[in-house]
Parts: sequence; structure tokens; C-alpha cells
Amino acid sequence: MRVAAMCGSMRTGSFNQALLRAAIERAPVHGLEIVQADISAFPVFSQDFEKTGFPEPVLEAKALIQSADCLLLVTPEYNYGVPGVLKNAVDWVSRPFGDPTLRGRPMALMGASTGYMGTIRAQMAWRQLWHFFRTPVFSGAELTVAFAAKAFDESGVLTDETYAGLLEAYLGALGQWLARGGHGPLG
Repeated sequence: MRVAAMCGSMRTGSFNQALLRAAIERAPVHGLEIVQADISAFPVFSQDFEKTGFPEPVLEAKALIQSADCLLLVTPEYNYGVPGVLKNAVDWVSRPFGDPTLRGRPMALMGASTGYMGTIRAQMAWRQLWHFFRTPVFSGAELTVAFAAKAFDESGVLTDETYAGLLEAYLGALGQWLARGGHGPLG
């Protein structure tokens, strides 16, 4: 199963990017291939681009997502909500209105935060936003890494054994869910 991923943090040393790297490394054991879409060059969304043409990085991300069985959003939480850079990317890949890139495409969520609640509120906000696309959202396992500065070493390697185990369980459940078509009891 192929999973396209977008990370909502552009920060050097991002814990969310480190979490995504850990997921990419561990994914094959669970029958998954996770491929990251680069959203770093996306301009701020403007509907005017629909008349003049979409930027190449947006078209590349759309093609990757369309080739995938699922879209994984690796989301930080900013001000109790979703990060602007990731919301901007979702707005881009969903356009023009009615575009099939996100419609019906299963979505999964994970995230890391330096706070004690992980990214629970951001993930809940994404679930609400995803309702618009009439698509299933994976809920067979949740992964919210709290106190991320303690979970990763200085090189960005996930060293916390509890979170490493939770990531393995998450990927295993996601692989099973997608093998059933992205629906069913685990989802």
C-alpha cells in the first residue's frame, strides 16, 4: 500500500519531520510505502492560479497523492489548531473545486508536540475538515507524541521506546485498514 505524506512543519529540526522519517523507515515491515510530498515551495493559495496554471510543486504533490492509497498528514499543533502551511497545502491539492485528489481518499493523522497533549486538538480539527471531502479517516490507532523534545535525540531519531512501540502499532493497524480498502472496524 502506498501512502503519500505531507508534513506541516518547515522548521529545521522539526519533531514532526523526525516522526515522519521514523514512519518512512518502519513502514515496509507493515506492507506500506510512505512517500513524502514536498510542500515547502507551495505559494500562499490564491484562486487566481486556477486561471493561470498551478505551480509545478503543487502538480507534483497532486500526482503523488493521486497515486496513493491514503494521505498521511503529519501535523504540529499551533494555537490549538492546524498549522497554516499544511492547511495551505491541503487547499492547493483540493483545487479546483471538485478535483478528485482528496475526494474519497482515506486520510491518516499523526503528530508531535513539545506540549503535554501532543497534537490532539489539531488532529481533531483535521477530522472535522476532512468531512468536506467525504472520505474515511483512519481511527484504528492514534499517534500523538507529547513532550517530543524527550522522545527524539539530538539527531532527530525517535529514541523513546514507548513512542517507538506506538508507532509500530499505528503503522500495523494502518496497513491492515488500507488492505481492507480504508474502511472497516479499525477505521
